[in-house]
This record gives sequence, C-alpha cells and structure tokens, in this order.
Amino acid sequence: MRKTNGRSVFFLGAALWAWALTLPAAAQGGFPSRPINLVLPAGAGTGVDIVGRIGAQRLSEVLGQPVVVENVVGASGVIGVQRAARAKPDGHTLLFTFNQTMTMNPHVVANLRYDPLKDFAPVSRFAASPFVWMVNTQVPVATFPEFVAYAKANPGKLAMGVTGFASAAYLGSQLLALQTGAEVLAVNYAGNFSADLLSNVVQLSMSPAAQVPSLVASGKVRPLAQTGAQRAAALPDLPAVGETVPGYVIDAWCGVWAPAGTPQEVLDALTSAWQKVASTPEVRSRLAAVSALPVGSTAEALRALTATELKLWGDVVKARKIAPVQ
Repeated sequence: MRKTNGRSVFFLGAALWAWALTLPAAAQGGFPSRPINLVLPAGAGTGVDIVGRIGAQRLSEVLGQPVVVENVVGASGVIGVQRAARAKPDGHTLLFTFNQTMTMNPHVVANLRYDPLKDFAPVSRFAASPFVWMVNTQVPVATFPEFVAYAKANPGKLAMGVTGFASAAYLGSQLLALQTGAEVLAVNYAGNFSADLLSNVVQLSMSPAAQVPSLVASGKVRPLAQTGAQRAAALPDLPAVGETVPGYVIDAWCGVWAPAGTPQEVLDALTSAWQKVASTPEVRSRLAAVSALPVGSTAEALRALTATELKLWGDVVKARKIAPVQ
C-alpha cells in the first residue's frame, strides 16, 4: 500500500478550504449548481428589460453562475409569467417582471392562468420608478391641479394615449377619475404613441419617467406631476400627484419571484443575493440613469406590497366597472 504524505494532505485540505471561502455563500450550500434562467415577460430594450439586465449582470457575479435573460413576450406579459410558473421549483428559473403582470392583470385579463400569490414565491422587489403625467403644451393648463379642474369641467375632452386597457396608465387614469372626478378619453395604442402626443392627436399621457427628458426637450410637452409617494431625486422640481390628490401613488416597480414550492433555503439565498445586487454603487448608478431607484426588499415586503396592490386595483376595476380583456 502506498504511503500518503501527511503534510501534503494537510496543505491540500487547507488550500481547498481557503478556496471554498472565496465562493459566494449560496454556492457553498450547493445552490446554484448551474446557470440561472431569468424569465422576463417583455421585449428587449423595454424599460423592464433594461432594469432586469442591469440586475442580471451583477447577480451572476454574486452567485458565481451565469444568468441568462429569456425575453418571453406576448399577451400583456401573461405568456412569460406562465412560462416561469411552470418551471421546476429549484431556484434555477426565476421571474423578473413588473407590477402590471402581478397586481393588475389578475383583474383586467380574462381567463388568466396564474395566481401571483399561489403560483409564485416572492424573492425581492428590485427597483422602482414613478410615472409622469404630461400634457401637450396646447392644453391650457400649467399645473396638475389645473389639469384636474380642466378635466372635471370638460369630461372626455382630453384624449389620453395608453398602451392597452390592462396598462398602468389606463388604470391610473381610472384611479384618478375615482378619486377626483376628472374624466379623460383613453385611446388605445399597440405601441409607442409619442408622435401623436407631440402633434396633439392625444393631449395627455402617464409615461415612465425615463421617457420624460426627450419628450420635454421637444418643447411640445409639459410635465405636470410624478406618481411616486414622494418627489423623485431625478425629478426634484416636479411635484407628486399625492400633493394634490392624497393617497394617489403608482410606482412602476420590478420584482423577482420563484415558482411556488422552491425550498426556503434557496429562496433565502436568492433574496440575499438580490439585496446585494441592489446595494452595489454600480447598479445604483446605472439604475439612476434610467430614472429608477434600487430597492432590494425582503421577500415578505414584496409579498405584502403585491397583496396591497392587488386589492387596490381590484377595488378600482370594480368601482369603475372595467370589463376584463382577452
């Protein structure tokens, strides 16, 4: 029998232990054991895609495995969400999506085949940004209170561009009508309607904050207010809608979910990883460039927010008698 050099074994073991300490904590526990598939139910180049890819790049470094972004588009995000819901619940397939798919679709999409609270386990709310109410400069209003007064006095006269009757902009207009009596005419577009807003074909929009600078630079659009809970750092001079209409808050936020049944220790590792991603200076800087604020919430905070928004939009849909769309 060949003798083993005790010192060699000792030094080899010590070296392996030191190497193991350099691995991400999740990897030491056996997860992840292969690349992470990040299902993103929106097209390449969209706001949620840009934010998701910012997170995915850093997540790969934190977990020590490649993160592959899979854009699955169609049906207001429904196809992509269903794809993630059917994935094996081992943490290697995650859903990165925006709140419309999880808190609005359940009330306005007919025959929806997923339940955001039953079919998914929350991981973390990653980032958030406000929408901005804007009008064409030909509309005789300069402030949000003036817009509300004008819309109340002229119900349906202002046409508002929306990208679907399941969109945050459409439901945001319905919430405003419910809270203030300001009625606008929603005009549905299959895609970007910025050209029509600039030419006054439609007079009004509630657009993502990232779209605001280029539209305002045209000199044909006037921003009135942002929809966040408070004034955003990127738009410090623009008032929040809530300063005029108390309780009116609509964030465009993105979060991460895993399929229901994913082991708790894997969920904990994923939450920790996404929180690390959101806290890095590079990620914060890149998100700020697209008018987004990093969050990095706990799983429970994401669960609570999802439930709260589900109730909010359910109440709005019921009160405004909005029929589900196919």
